[in-house]
Amino acid sequence: MSEATDAATDTAEGGREIPPPGELTASQYKGWSCVWCGTPLTHGGRPVGVTRGRDGAHVLDAPVYAGPCCP
Repeated sequence: MSEATDAATDTAEGGREIPPPGELTASQYKGWSCVWCGTPLTHGGRPVGVTRGRDGAHVLDAPVYAGPCCP
């Protein structure tokens, strides 16, 4: 994945910042792992917000998830 440019910082409900797309692993970006700690979300994942970014004309926004590991 290429580096995101013009990334906007978004925050989740608890006030934690959601990293921009360029700082996430592929599994975090795809919603398979916790956005903050990277633990695989085999069960118990919950939506916490949207990671926002752009790479030129391409919008890289994607929903992100956290597990019970990160309240």
